[in-house]
Amino acid sequence: LFYEILNIEFNLWSWVRTCCKFGDLMLYLEINPSAGIVDVIPIHPAFIRRVEEQEADEFGTKYKTKYIYEGPEGRAFSRKDFDDLDIAHFRLVTDTDYLPYGKSMLDGARKVYTQLTLMEDAMLLHRIMRAPERRVFKIDVGGIPPESIDGYIESMANDMKKVPLMDDQGNYNLRYNIMNMFEDIFIPTRGGDSGTEVDTLAGLQNDGAIDDIEYLRKKMMSTLKIPLSYLGYETAGDVKTSLASEDIRFARTTERIQKIFCSELKRIAKIHLACQNYKDDELLDFDITLSPPSMIYERQKIDLLNEKVNLVSNLVEHKLWSRKKIYEERFGMTHEEWSEEQSYIVEDLKLGFRFKQI
Repeated sequence: LFYEILNIEFNLWSWVRTCCKFGDLMLYLEINPSAGIVDVIPIHPAFIRRVEEQEADEFGTKYKTKYIYEGPEGRAFSRKDFDDLDIAHFRLVTDTDYLPYGKSMLDGARKVYTQLTLMEDAMLLHRIMRAPERRVFKIDVGGIPPESIDGYIESMANDMKKVPLMDDQGNYNLRYNIMNMFEDIFIPTRGGDSGTEVDTLAGLQNDGAIDDIEYLRKKMMSTLKIPLSYLGYETAGDVKTSLASEDIRFARTTERIQKIFCSELKRIAKIHLACQNYKDDELLDFDITLSPPSMIYERQKIDLLNEKVNLVSNLVEHKLWSRKKIYEERFGMTHEEWSEEQSYIVEDLKLGFRFKQI
């Protein structure tokens, strides 16, 4: 079912990505009454509506779920209504306001992403407008009459300024005024000590000031629950140490998503087995797990178990607790569980003795 019909190794990545993006993933299950599930077809969450209704019968009130397809017609969607068994609905139920649908992992970052985009565009525009350097010409006008100063300055500027912008037809293009950004500034001066000077008007100096951009980026990543180190951004302090601490939180988030998918995949498997005449306890006699999301997370579990074992060894060696109390208090096992485990230990000792004798 999983490797041949569902092609889980190829499809699961896109299914998880769609579910995280929209908060929901709908799969139409093509069911053969005797063979089980023979095909699955993904449906865009915007094309299908989930309806939960209450029905009353002689046994009381129960809830019935059905799905209404509202998208374009396809080869598998000639009908519009689907029963609960026809659709596998993966959903991230993290907010009850969105029920009966899930909430997207990106929902909390939408506003911050818009702010970050606007801030980046404003930063680029500001740098482009302020980056060019310009020269300031202080021209001594001497004894030129005041009414002739403007013409004199304009003639000086025309002699020294850059070539005007010409279009493809060879005409001077007045629509783009490059004087605003690139042209130099001419200032008339007059006085005994004044002479012709050329100064440089510096361009933008704070080209490395992106603290506001970094703030918005970190705020967006915090809502996505993705460590910055995973995306190539530098972090303060030792990168390996910070990644090790952040990796556990990221692994827990990933683990929650895995549990949601394992639950719905198990439901798909039950439908498949029920069509093949499996009944009662046989429908529950299996489990589905996905790969651990983090080796560091697994290593932490192993370290915790080692600490427990060392503690138990000290308690047994100093005869402080009984074995019954150790199994029940430290490992959370019931009386039946630890008694059964003790019998298995005896069997292992017998087998070890036989190997030794042989």
